[in-house]
Amino acid sequence: MDSTIGHADSPPEIWLTCTNCRAECLDRDLAPGQFLRCARCGNELKNSSGGKPSIFSAWAFSTTALILMVLANTSPILKFEVIGNFQENRIMTGVESLWDQGFQPLAALVFFSAIAAPTLYLLSVCYVSATCSLGLRWRGRYFCFSVARILESWNLMPVFAIACVVSVVKLRTLGNVTWEPGAIWIALLSIFTLLTIQCFDRRFVLVQLEENP
Repeated sequence: MDSTIGHADSPPEIWLTCTNCRAECLDRDLAPGQFLRCARCGNELKNSSGGKPSIFSAWAFSTTALILMVLANTSPILKFEVIGNFQENRIMTGVESLWDQGFQPLAALVFFSAIAAPTLYLLSVCYVSATCSLGLRWRGRYFCFSVARILESWNLMPVFAIACVVSVVKLRTLGNVTWEPGAIWIALLSIFTLLTIQCFDRRFVLVQLEENP
């Protein structure tokens, strides 16, 4: 999670979270052609081409991801057949099953990390990146920026996609499993979510918010 430290006579420090290993690295200005990489795993955190073009990309990717989020939550992910009985499973199926079995806290956690947090994160990034790209001074920009910064670490949709693949491998030993269109939407959603995280230039956004409150 990013954090900022304000000083009276110096610009605020911004910490970037590595999307690969979750390590925090101090952000800094880059000269043309330079890259900022994670000190732990070497993953590229930022390059000198960041800024408004990157924010435009974050806007486009987050908008696409929100559309995919709707499709992923309304389409069946897989069909499970045992002795002639069929069951279609969606994202909410697991949440409802955990809730009915008495695991309400776990059901709430799955709902938050697989549906609520990714949706709120994408909505916040879409709002902030759109206003920064268009030069708008709409209310709630800094609040949405804070929400996106906090929820980035809770955005576990790519992990959920991997969990779906693992569950299918295990379910094949019990019956027939068929992939449904929802699986494609989840895979695409995971890709566009990662692209959104990669393109959302938090330093550029923070500067824009301070210069145009």
